[in-house]
Amino acid sequence: MDKITLTNHIRDIDLKNKMYKVIDKANACLKNYDIRETDFLNPYEIKNAIGILNSFSDIKYSIEGGFDKAERCLICIYPYYMEYEDIDSPIKVLQIEGNFKFKEIKHKDYLGSLMSMGIKREKIGDINIHENFCQVIVSSDISDYILVNLDKVARNNVKVFEIPKEEIKYSEPKTKEVSLTVSSERIDCIISGIYNISRQESSKLINAEKVFIDYEKITSTSKEVKSGSLISVRGKGRCIVTDIGDITRKGKVKLKANIIV
Repeated sequence: MDKITLTNHIRDIDLKNKMYKVIDKANACLKNYDIRETDFLNPYEIKNAIGILNSFSDIKYSIEGGFDKAERCLICIYPYYMEYEDIDSPIKVLQIEGNFKFKEIKHKDYLGSLMSMGIKREKIGDINIHENFCQVIVSSDISDYILVNLDKVARNNVKVFEIPKEEIKYSEPKTKEVSLTVSSERIDCIISGIYNISRQESSKLINAEKVFIDYEKITSTSKEVKSGSLISVRGKGRCIVTDIGDITRKGKVKLKANIIV
């Protein structure tokens, strides 16, 4: 299938390049009658990949993130005559345990330790953090490397072992609720209010392609935000807009959001 034709509707260059890789995997599956897996993708990338893969008639695909609420998933692509249950899982689940009594270990600590080993972010799925351990979903081709080489997280000694998918324990992200008023439902107004920055700074972040709504890169400051949207701002964090309410007497919009901490 022609990559240019299938991605003609995509304007985001980064997204287009990722979809090129998905198409390459599908074409290789068709040519060689074998199984191919993508890297881990976010929900917006998954949505675009599904639209493209549905154009192929002689393949099947399955989305795998390890558990039902997984945010980051990879796509396993295989010939039409195969069943996913007969295929070796493209992911592994690793549990990292340590004594973290004296320091709270965060997502960035676990991710940083993995990436410092030379592992690309695209090979790592969700990281579920608990009090003295975390469970991380990874591509099966790097699991042995992590098992052998990961021995510290944030200067704490750790042990790593593989667990079955059935033992995954989902950890709800911690959030802090904020209530505020904004001048409009535009994305520049909302991130200015939530992150307590100027409209000028919020516009710079958008123009620098550092702002995402539901994982989609936003390039327009006038993009309107809807209730339930997940906003990501690189360098600032993520939040969920939980309610866009009434207009105040001064013409402001009431807004509530949960900042992910």
